[in-house]
Amino acid sequence: MSRENPTPRAPTESAFSYAAYLTAKKTVDDRALNRQVVDVFRRELATVRSPRVLEVGAGVGTMVARLAEWNVIARAEYTLLDVDQESLAEAVRWLSHWADSTGRSARRLQEDTLHIAGGSPAVDITVHTVCADLGESLRSHDDGRRFDVVIANAFLDLVDIPATLPALFERLTPNGLYWFSINFDGETIFLPEHAADAALMGAYHRSMDERVRAGKRAGDSRAGRHLFQHLPAAGARILASGSSDWVVHAVDGKYPAREAEFVEQILHTIDAELSRRDDVDPASLRAWLSTRREQLARAELVYIAHQLDFVGRLEPA
Repeated sequence: MSRENPTPRAPTESAFSYAAYLTAKKTVDDRALNRQVVDVFRRELATVRSPRVLEVGAGVGTMVARLAEWNVIARAEYTLLDVDQESLAEAVRWLSHWADSTGRSARRLQEDTLHIAGGSPAVDITVHTVCADLGESLRSHDDGRRFDVVIANAFLDLVDIPATLPALFERLTPNGLYWFSINFDGETIFLPEHAADAALMGAYHRSMDERVRAGKRAGDSRAGRHLFQHLPAAGARILASGSSDWVVHAVDGKYPAREAEFVEQILHTIDAELSRRDDVDPASLRAWLSTRREQLARAELVYIAHQLDFVGRLEPA
């Protein structure tokens, strides 16, 4: 499992599917995304009339809707790449419902292709879903297509970034644009404070740094700050950056939207990860989780995760 972002790449039992988790966190991401970075992304993207967009670790496609609603993308050929078929199937359903609910039309062109049009702001977006492992997809280059834009949201801290970025940038056109958002950066905070917080969150962050998938490193608890070095090393310019912290708390005694479900999934993820570690006392973990779930049920629990956003371009060869 990953950090705050549960991943289907190593599933555990849960009351919620991964697709449900992704839709539950949409409002949290909406607040978190750094609007100054989004503004720079919008400005840079405006130079391409109908961009070819690749989103990796794309999940259920909520970013398509967000970028349309925020008037960032109007016309585009948008590819959703994810290893989880359930999430991609949900993306077609979820985007179809979103289109209908916002006065847009959604038409299935093929099993893996959806065309979304109309609405206000008006859009003309063709969405393709591709179920594939990112590493394998990058190594194979698929059909050799290049993209004008690559997006990764709450994803890069799940991979070996120095190994992934060069291959990912090979899929970009010369001077191509990237937007890497919600990259975890070493702080997981729950309030009210608990005596076990430091020990448990320290072990949780170590688990991110120690995670290995298919024999390769697959995580970084300080991915956000490390991107300041990794991006230039991979031949990319940073045009803007900023914080994109997840902050969840109750308002007038209730959590907004489905955010209590989101926080419960975070607690489940921590439980799944720490319960198999030798450096964590099981009784301490059980007591901490019991307290946190009781606080969540009473709408007293606050959850914060520190993250960073980046937008930039690939340096000309």
